[in-house]
Amino acid sequence: MPSLTLFAPSGVVPATPPLRLALKRLRALGFDARLDESALARHQRFGGSDEQRLAAIHRVAAEAPSIAMTTRGGYGLTRLLGGIRWKALAKAVDQGTRWVGYSDFTALQLGLLAHTGASSWAGPAALDDFSRSEENGGVDEVTRDCFAEAMAG
Repeated sequence: MPSLTLFAPSGVVPATPPLRLALKRLRALGFDARLDESALARHQRFGGSDEQRLAAIHRVAAEAPSIAMTTRGGYGLTRLLGGIRWKALAKAVDQGTRWVGYSDFTALQLGLLAHTGASSWAGPAALDDFSRSEENGGVDEVTRDCFAEAMAG
């Protein structure tokens, strides 16, 4: 079962229940999904202070899960670029980690490529793609199925 860690490098998670629903849905797809310890942190409009968010990125890199997925996009990751230890992220990629996200996460993806040549994945985020209630359309089955297939190889 591929390990999947959700972390918040940008915007704050506004409410816990949708994130729990995303975890449940990702687990139902066969992922050993878990939250990083600071995924629910909050500082202003960010998913924790700059220091907390940097620590989360580096912690996830050190753990090297199969998949490192953002909780959401938003704003604020560009504030962290100067403090990211790019070689640590590239080492995680070498160990099989696929960094997945979009929106603000693109800044990290491009930094990773520019500094190390390592690749990442433009793909879904937990809250934007796996947490919508059934009344609000639920999970888009194409997104769900394409993500599961891509991560399965």
